[in-house]
This record gives sequence, structure tokens and C-alpha cells, in this order.
Amino acid sequence: MFIMAVPKSYWADVVLTATYLINRMSSSVLNNRSPFSLTPRVFGCIAFVHLLGPGCDKLSHHSVKCVFLGYSRTQKGYRCYDVVSHRYYTSADVTFFESSSYFSVS
Repeated sequence: MFIMAVPKSYWADVVLTATYLINRMSSSVLNNRSPFSLTPRVFGCIAFVHLLGPGCDKLSHHSVKCVFLGYSRTQKGYRCYDVVSHRYYTSADVTFFESSSYFSVS
């Protein structure tokens, strides 16, 4: 978490994400297969959540820049947080920039 410069206020999400990944690792009981199919992503990276729905038209924004905070416990999708609007998004339709941290590294 130090490499991605994630603030301490997000470390609860770090623990939840680590728990999620550990619980979904491949197991010898399942013939070394994972019980779920969401690809692991880099915590704290830049994520663009694609906006879908009736409120979107041709001239509106089709994505919003967020920080990746983990995985949803209630539905299949990634949890992302928009720092500007202070809104959480859960979506499976997300584009990740895993080599870039949302927070400054300096």
C-alpha cells in the first residue's frame, strides 16, 4: 500500500480486499480452481467506471475517474470510489490503469 501511496483512511478497504482475495484463491478441494472469476486488480489504481443507464445520452460523459477499492460482497463487480463526488460505484464494466496510482506518490 505504500507503493500506491494509499491514504490510511482507505486501509479498511485494503483489509476487506485482502480477505476477499484469500477466500477466493484456488483450492485443492476444487482441483486447484478458483470459485469465482473476477480478475485480481491493483488496489488504489486509477479506474474508469463506465456509466450506463437511462440518464446517459450521446453528449454526456460515459465514464468517471475513480480509485479502485476492492470487490463487492453483494454482487459481481468492482468497488470504485469517485473522490470528486464522494460516490461509490459497483460495476463489472471498468477500465483499469494498474500502472498508475490515483494518489500522488511524492
